[in-house]
Amino acid sequence: MYLLNINTQQLEDIHERRPYAILSHAWRVGETHHFHEIGTENVRIQPGYEKVEMCCELARQDGLDYVWIDTCCADANSSAAHTERTISAYTWYQQAQVCYTYLDDVDGSEDPREGYSTFRRSRWFKRAWTLQELLAPKHVFFFAKDWTMIGTKAGLSNVISGMTGIHKDALEHPERVPSFSIATRMSWAKERTTSKEEDRVYALMGLFGVNLPILYGEGETRTFLKLQNEIIKTTDDQSIFAWCPAAGTSAEAESHASGLLAYTFKCFADCGDVQRIPYDLWSEYCTKHFCSKNIPYPQLGMDPSCKGFQATLPVRQRGVGLDALLACARGPAIWNGSEYVANLNRADLICIRLQKSYHGYEPIDKDHLETVSIDDFKNFHLQDIHICASQSFLGLGVPAYRKWALNSFL
Repeated sequence: MYLLNINTQQLEDIHERRPYAILSHAWRVGETHHFHEIGTENVRIQPGYEKVEMCCELARQDGLDYVWIDTCCADANSSAAHTERTISAYTWYQQAQVCYTYLDDVDGSEDPREGYSTFRRSRWFKRAWTLQELLAPKHVFFFAKDWTMIGTKAGLSNVISGMTGIHKDALEHPERVPSFSIATRMSWAKERTTSKEEDRVYALMGLFGVNLPILYGEGETRTFLKLQNEIIKTTDDQSIFAWCPAAGTSAEAESHASGLLAYTFKCFADCGDVQRIPYDLWSEYCTKHFCSKNIPYPQLGMDPSCKGFQATLPVRQRGVGLDALLACARGPAIWNGSEYVANLNRADLICIRLQKSYHGYEPIDKDHLETVSIDDFKNFHLQDIHICASQSFLGLGVPAYRKWALNSFL
């Protein structure tokens, strides 16, 4: 990565860890990249360069010699540099000593805690890329348009949590972000936008610790299906299937859904309180209430194949279809020392409705996320079921085999 040396005002290609500050901001119309002009006199008159100068001054005050700023430390004309920046951004913000967040539409004389403050309405909180820039760094300082310091992420965590729906612990303990359920983390991206629709998905890669080839022209839906395909290779968290159709999306977008996989992150907008149930707790619950001679314990994972998903789930008959329970529930997030999980004493299990199809079962369209009381286990039993995939999912290829309590491939 390139870092700007604040003393020499030159870029240095750094290959070993060095302390640095990092800048987060929302681009303005007319703002330009400065990568090739850094070190020249002309760069100082370019639109937006005052951000570079102020970031360097703040770093100097904090005793740091280097800064990373996207307007000058990444070559906008290089596709390789763009790919590296897109894939590595979460890590770069995570490893920074401090993040300075510049809000050019916020009045420094206001109290950000006030209900109608410009801080609460800042466009920075509506950009998809700034989600990881908020969550990844340990220390975040907010600055108003006149570079007056507004406060810190930790000090304003209650305000930011109320504005964004992000759990307060995720703001105060960045290292715990991966410990929240997939559905919860997806919900944090609601109402965030980008110029290119695929970037709405690429901006989430760091949040889930996965990488995708950076391609444009495929559209958000196909790119989002690829993201979920990568995520399910790494986890047994069934909350990835706990979503409902997003309001205002087209029928064409919905037709690309793969049955169990969502077609946009907006489908998780109402899932901020969906928590995963760890396998040991889920197995204990299912063994107590649903076990049979043929299937003594549940399979927590979903086994993806080119034909769909094979799973062992608690189900009950509903007409010609089934109600199936997932190993996740609505309720408060409980920190157990290693991850955030559902409190089975106070939770409602997530239920998906399935209808019989020619090749197995497929989810029924719904306008809300259905739940079943944790105590309402009557008439449920464990069953191996095949959930069909759509044509859109078939084109993504079959994920590599990963043994996370899966059945064999179809």
